Amino acid sequence: IILDIGANQGQSIERFKKIFQNPIIHAFEPIKFEFDILKKKYSNDKNVILNNYAIGDKNEIKDFYITAQTGNSSFNKLKPNTDWIKKRSKQFNTTLDDFTKEIQKIEIKTLDDYCFKNNLNDIDILKIDTQGYEDKVLQGCKNNFKKNIVGIIESEIMLDNVYEKYFTFSDYEKILIPYNFRLVGINTSNNNLFSGIVFFADIMYFNKNKFNL
Repeated sequence: IILDIGANQGQSIERFKKIFQNPIIHAFEPIKFEFDILKKKYSNDKNVILNNYAIGDKNEIKDFYITAQTGNSSFNKLKPNTDWIKKRSKQFNTTLDDFTKEIQKIEIKTLDDYCFKNNLNDIDILKIDTQGYEDKVLQGCKNNFKKNIVGIIESEIMLDNVYEKYFTFSDYEKILIPYNFRLVGINTSNNNLFSGIVFFADIMYFNKNKFNL
């Protein structure tokens, strides 16, 4: 059982399908036209459950900033005049001001509510890629953590200044350590801070109670 928070066009869905035999994947993608792509790909796949809304720490509606490169869309505003946005704007033939294409009102729900309503009592992997909203996703999952039903958390951590908000490892661990999660792996995107314009990593936490760590 896998929860894919920030499914985009299904890249992680395909990755999980290659790794595991017949995984059941609950995918969440708030951008409508990206969600329509997911529907075309997986509407006939009974093991992929698609949800067209975002996940966060409370049930609400918030402004969502959709960018020219949709994978960078976020509830967090992009920081102006960074090297990153200057380069990306040129790549997508747009101006710095117009790289954020539109602002939409997006529905947000919590994983605690979703799992309760869908009777999910065992989650093997919780994957989160939400461009700086990962802490909100985790905060909305605390009841599930208390129930000890989440085994593995795979998440992105943004360490650069692309957005107005960035993370430290302590931001994650103050949420996860009280629920017996332990950092077990880091996969960095750019190991040379002096030559790159972005620096982020995929990090993995294991539930010590489930893996005898």
